[in-house]
Amino acid sequence: MKWVLLTTFMMLMVLLSSLKSHEAQESAAQITAVATDFSVTDLQGVVHHLGQNDRECVRVFVFLSTTCPIANSYLQELDRLNESLPAGVELYGVVSDPFVTRQKAVSHFALMKVKVTVLFDGSGLLSKALKPTHVPEAFVIDRRNQLAYRGAIDNAYVTIGRRRTRVEQHYLNDAVRAAVANQPVLIPSTKPVGCQFPELSSAEKTGQVTYARHIAPMLQSRCLNCHREGQVAPFSLASYADALAHSKMLVEVTQRRIMPPWIPGQKSQRKFVGDRRLTERELEILSEWAADGCPEGDPEDLPPTPEFTDGWQLGPPDLIVRMSEPFTVPADGPDLLQNFVLPVEIPEDKLVAAVEFHPGNRRVVHHAVLFLDDKGQARSLDAATKEPGYSSFGGPGFLPSGALGGWSVGNTARRLPNEMGRYLKKGSDLVVQVHYHPTGREESDQSEVGLYFVNKPLRESLSQPARLVGSIWMANYEMDIPAGEPSYRRSTTYTLPRDVILVGIVPHMHLLGKSMKVTATRPGSPPEVLIDVPDWNYNWQDEYYYERPFELSAGTTLTVEAAFDNSSENPSNPSLPPQRVTWGEETTDEMLFCFFLLTANRPEDLIHTIMDNLGHDLKQPRKDVSQNP
Repeated sequence: MKWVLLTTFMMLMVLLSSLKSHEAQESAAQITAVATDFSVTDLQGVVHHLGQNDRECVRVFVFLSTTCPIANSYLQELDRLNESLPAGVELYGVVSDPFVTRQKAVSHFALMKVKVTVLFDGSGLLSKALKPTHVPEAFVIDRRNQLAYRGAIDNAYVTIGRRRTRVEQHYLNDAVRAAVANQPVLIPSTKPVGCQFPELSSAEKTGQVTYARHIAPMLQSRCLNCHREGQVAPFSLASYADALAHSKMLVEVTQRRIMPPWIPGQKSQRKFVGDRRLTERELEILSEWAADGCPEGDPEDLPPTPEFTDGWQLGPPDLIVRMSEPFTVPADGPDLLQNFVLPVEIPEDKLVAAVEFHPGNRRVVHHAVLFLDDKGQARSLDAATKEPGYSSFGGPGFLPSGALGGWSVGNTARRLPNEMGRYLKKGSDLVVQVHYHPTGREESDQSEVGLYFVNKPLRESLSQPARLVGSIWMANYEMDIPAGEPSYRRSTTYTLPRDVILVGIVPHMHLLGKSMKVTATRPGSPPEVLIDVPDWNYNWQDEYYYERPFELSAGTTLTVEAAFDNSSENPSNPSLPPQRVTWGEETTDEMLFCFFLLTANRPEDLIHTIMDNLGHDLKQPRKDVSQNP
């Protein structure tokens, strides 16, 4: 009995001592939201987009070293921990030492036979965001991008040179499991024991921004998807010579936020999947490199040449539909919008979880929109033309029965979350509207689309909450823009009749579009900005999917506000001198549309909302533009 009491007493004393030691440490609550909106390559050259967490993972970063003996003593423990962690956790080692080359890090961790993915933070983006003081030091970022824990991996080390014979506290493991379970971390901060993390300020005094260490990884993760041979971009950025030749242009277009192409502004209150914006620190790095004469740097800092998937990114599709014959794009002239009718042969109605559009000729295909037609209307329009397909602008020339999304340059194919899907009726045609831009020589295109279905019977899917996805839209048809008007404004509102879940949003205007802001005002709450586009660019319009779909309750008012520039200062103005512009489908006409991709916990709520929205749209006034103003 005395032995039991003595053991219990000693365990309590150890726990009390441990808790007291934490009281003096920095609380994790002092750092709440963690900004990791950048991309980092690992030692194998794979790009990890850390700003994207649409899978709702708990992320773990452990700062490591090639020389610290304490950090190296934890490598096998990290491998064991990584293998035992529950689903929904991503664990990364991080090398952020400014005095270590990438090749030295590759050799070291290969020698140590490390299995954990190790990121090479050559630009110090992660270290500046998380501010480690030692190696090893662990950070746990929860699904909300909040810092849940920072500190030691466990209590194996009392201090440098003194290791316990038995580990009683597994801080990192406990913190991760609490974060996965959405529970508070009991010990949110501990003091790491290891080697001092090198101060970046001292490294910056002795070093400089170089292509090999800082710029090449950035270009690979942000630019090479388009800026490489055979792709749509006008020049390659795959080598140092390429980057050097375009260094001044790189700084200008990134500082002006023209590139990478991404038109939603920072006032949008929700994160979108696939955000391409560079962080302020990345912009600084690029400017510093150019200002310093574009040094090439140590070749041992270069990341491996990336490999791009030329086949289906999501794996073999359930069904592939293709243009029946090639379409010829003339060498010059205006851009074209051509619609192609692709029959979809399916034995029964389906839910489409994803589509993957493959342009047959990336040099001329700018973007594509995928409409559905279950009445054969598009076939009649196609039959009336000699060439493959038929031309139109803005819409497909008929009232679609649905849509399956779209594709634009740089898009990444993704499945809708949580087994969601868009309804595809048996016997429907897929009508693909392709935007072509001439290249100076005659070109040919024959594009194809891969369809991925929800792998459940339709009846079973529809019996589950938030599975069926559909669209509503808002428009203002009273467009009458005077010639020379620099800021013509229009707006429209719609009140949701049922509870829905917002999955994505698609703003749409034509060439005079200047800006658009969309807000949602829930009953009794201030407006929330769903998307803000401060500088509209018709060439880069896209579908914007929210990283995490969210509920909008019945009674929520959606408001779309847009401005149009019909002055000679608008470089996209198709008429010089400017002419009066009204609503319409043609290139020189204008539109105000915003589409909302929705689901609901009850399919009947979604269907009711879609029907109500259609009735609301039919009641919207159409301005009679047959008379001069």
